[in-house]
Amino acid sequence: MIGHAKNQARGFQRALENYLRSEGRDPGQGSRRIAALLERIDRRPLPTASGRKLTESLALTGIVTTLYSERSWPRLTEALEQAERGSGTALLRLADSYNDRDEQGRYGTQSHAQRAISCADDPGRPTPEEARKLLPEFRGISPVFGEFLGWDTAGWCHEWPADGVPEPPGVAAEGASPVLVVGTTGDPATPYEGARRLADGLGEGVGVLLTHRGEGHGAYGSGSRCVDRTVDAYLLDGTAPKDGTECAADRR
Repeated sequence: MIGHAKNQARGFQRALENYLRSEGRDPGQGSRRIAALLERIDRRPLPTASGRKLTESLALTGIVTTLYSERSWPRLTEALEQAERGSGTALLRLADSYNDRDEQGRYGTQSHAQRAISCADDPGRPTPEEARKLLPEFRGISPVFGEFLGWDTAGWCHEWPADGVPEPPGVAAEGASPVLVVGTTGDPATPYEGARRLADGLGEGVGVLLTHRGEGHGAYGSGSRCVDRTVDAYLLDGTAPKDGTECAADRR
């Protein structure tokens, strides 16, 4: 639980810094400016066109939403500029999309299912006080997302009524045919380092890592013809690339 939260803090911070660089902005200064904006919103939530208030957690969720795809970066620019001017409408709309909330205030079940599955997969149950002690380390990892994800370690499974699996299942597959693992260097939610560990864990000659040097959550079908051709060849013909093959993030 804690390790996963740290990895996500790194992943989202990395994606945000890549976005800031694409805007010609210094990643450090840009991150501090966004963190300061979030602090202001925490003290005084922003009004929106719907009449609801944009809180700090909703603002952060709206930012997170746009980091899942490079195509959403222009929406992040627009939403941040709007928030700086005192309106939370765009960030709230993005947060509602992530939270699967419709205009009538009804929510889907995806986030609830994800939480139940995550708690079943992990026995970690940090208390709020234990989470508080983690905050300095999380802030050091990410000035924008660290505190939120640090606190969230307690919010996920604290007082969950069912125990989690004490030990995660192994991934070794000695003697198996090559298993293709695709990792995106700018993936915010499942950081690239995890793909390398998975490929290594599968065993020599089994785990085959395909590196997508690009942005966003997921590589196949995201715009890289190289990734699509390589994955298609693996799935349709059983042809695996050489371990360590890299694909650039080109566009159709």
